[in-house]
Amino acid sequence: MSSSSPPSETSPVNLGLAVVGCGQIATHHLEALASVLSSSVSLRALVDPDRHRRDAVRALPSFWSLIGERGGDKDRGGGNDRDGDGKGRGELVHPSEYSSLDDLLADGPVFDGVDVIFIAVPHDLHEPLALRALAASKAAGRPVAVVLEKPLAHTLLSVLSLVESSANLLRANDDAPLLLVAEQSPHWQEVRAARRLIAEGAVGSVVSAASYYYESMAENVTS
Repeated sequence: MSSSSPPSETSPVNLGLAVVGCGQIATHHLEALASVLSSSVSLRALVDPDRHRRDAVRALPSFWSLIGERGGDKDRGGGNDRDGDGKGRGELVHPSEYSSLDDLLADGPVFDGVDVIFIAVPHDLHEPLALRALAASKAAGRPVAVVLEKPLAHTLLSVLSLVESSANLLRANDDAPLLLVAEQSPHWQEVRAARRLIAEGAVGSVVSAASYYYESMAENVTS
């Protein structure tokens, strides 16, 4: 869920985000969002059966830059810019917390403010949760992007089920909810540079390639 560049200041975006699964992967994405999109994303809901994991997300430095202020620049109710600096002043609007996705989807006032549902749960839960999120978006009559942490699912049958369900929704309505995979590596500067050099013929014909990635697990704040 990372981005190579923030949205243009001339085209402000205010996306309501719900995070389903508050483990290590979710914290990485929240840190990335806070670093480049904090003015464009509002954290509306945290979903996890483990209250301690939700608390760990609340303890992240990024948490405070992703929550809005009632009557402020992140609140869809309007602005309250007393200082003229583009930032509203008001009561902080903390995200609602739920132990299950179904509880969030049943909470109409909160779900109405959600534009993106990011699902970062064990792989075998990707399909059922994504299908429920897509169905809820369709029932609500508005597009809600459903972003799945990679891999898309744990079996080929589950992958095909998700793809078919998403395709059917799109065929029925151009404004249908989107199903996306949180595969951020194609947008890394190194990968984009390599793709450009290959396209320009700067490295000749590519026969094989190898890459290596290392990440310390020592900073897993939600274990």
